[in-house]
Amino acid sequence: MHNLTKTYGEGDQLVHATQDVNLKILEGDFIAVVGPSGSGKTTLLNLLAGLSGPTSGSIHHRGKEIQHLSMEERTAHRLANMGFVFQDYQLLPVLTARENVELPLQMRGMPQAEIDEKTAWALTQVGLGDKFDRYPRQLSGGQQQRVAIARAVAGRPSLILADEPTANLDSKTAQDIIDLFKKLNQEFKLTFVFSTHDPRLIDQVKRILRINDGKLTEGSNP
Repeated sequence: MHNLTKTYGEGDQLVHATQDVNLKILEGDFIAVVGPSGSGKTTLLNLLAGLSGPTSGSIHHRGKEIQHLSMEERTAHRLANMGFVFQDYQLLPVLTARENVELPLQMRGMPQAEIDEKTAWALTQVGLGDKFDRYPRQLSGGQQQRVAIARAVAGRPSLILADEPTANLDSKTAQDIIDLFKKLNQEFKLTFVFSTHDPRLIDQVKRILRINDGKLTEGSNP
């Protein structure tokens, strides 16, 4: 991200969701974006994902300037290069765990044999190797979040964006999910950017990005 600014409104109602943000994310990074509600965390993730375009500045990812891509091109870029984890899981209730993980891979047009291999790998990595054919309603909240993580990582994307991924989980389950994120980051060099208020997750990341009134500052854990 280079000199990235996103504004809403105009005149006296102008709001800077991000202001001149400069940020370089490296392969294998494990980053938490923290700040009060309304500080710009979600806007920053949406800009990274190409879900929203900047008012000014540029976003470079895997050789492409995201802000210049059409909506269709940004959608294809996300599908090929990014994974997403949400606090409310966003699983399709009529699909099994296996089918939820398979869906983005099918949308990429992968051969079924490759889809089967990547789906089995992802569900096994998140500890659900024996629950491929369970529906979301048959799984606990923590297990549903594991399916969502499997869906995000199955295609081995270059960037995984996670929006408050532990917010709806009890303490033990949240810690289990944090440990799983760390394992995937350390063993497979998957790159994570979290939006979070969870101090347990913040304590485990490699880089902390603090945002307030759209302005970004960086710190780190010892």
